[in-house]
Amino acid sequence: MIEHHGDLDMHSPRQSLPFFARPFALLGLIPLVLAFDISMALAAQNDCGSQGATIVKNAYPAAQETSDQVFEVDGATIKVSASAYDDPHAVICQVWPSRPELTLVAVPLMTRQSDDGNEGDLELLVVNSSDSAVRQRLRLPHLMADDALYISSIAFDTARYRLAPGKTAFGLRVSLQGSSRPNPFGETTLRLFRIDDKERLTPVLDNIVVSSNQGEWDTNCAGEFHNTDRTLSMAPSAGNAIADIVVDETSTTTISTPGKDGACIDTKTAGSNSYRLRYEASGYRVPEGLSRTE
Repeated sequence: MIEHHGDLDMHSPRQSLPFFARPFALLGLIPLVLAFDISMALAAQNDCGSQGATIVKNAYPAAQETSDQVFEVDGATIKVSASAYDDPHAVICQVWPSRPELTLVAVPLMTRQSDDGNEGDLELLVVNSSDSAVRQRLRLPHLMADDALYISSIAFDTARYRLAPGKTAFGLRVSLQGSSRPNPFGETTLRLFRIDDKERLTPVLDNIVVSSNQGEWDTNCAGEFHNTDRTLSMAPSAGNAIADIVVDETSTTTISTPGKDGACIDTKTAGSNSYRLRYEASGYRVPEGLSRTE
């Protein structure tokens, strides 16, 4: 069940995408989506360090190291990088703050990489922080596949998603970005996972869009841009042992038009919404308007 609360129009003090994008455009660069600062900061915390190669060898005993920190197994390539900050195809790790005896690992299993697009799965591992032994694993088919919209970052989100006493989920954020200057696009989705009562790693929330930025402009001034940001918080459930998820949404539309003396004038409208997601059977259902559309 999802409860939807009414719109509330308000003025937002946040700067719009066009204002920040113009300096990049003047340099001939693709406008960057600033909403991804959070995901990039998270990615910077996800390096595996010296533990990465050991984890790969424990999780994939048949893997062959073909070059320094690069492994091949069953037709897929696994890359362990000293810094995964700028490489979404490298293994990432993070100690789980809610359970520091465990480390979360995401392993891109790439079967094709080219300028035209990539193919691959992503496997999530939960390993002992002490010896890197694998405790749980879950393979997510085709999650690393991209083409016109390319994966710009993969990062763990270890905010305290407390489902119930003794039951905490962790998140995985996947950011996509377009390469078109006149039609900039960026999007970050969030998935939540938990270790269930049978000690299995299972998904509980799939593919909710937590930030999106898109627009169309003449690469000089005139254009229209739409920004949306969503935050998740846990709330007690009236009739369910599993907590509800409250999704608070803010959105801004900016219309930019040329003014006198070459000035660019921004006209903004903003609004907010709130949604309540309830746990049903084995997970939270994400309404169509909040999930990623292929």
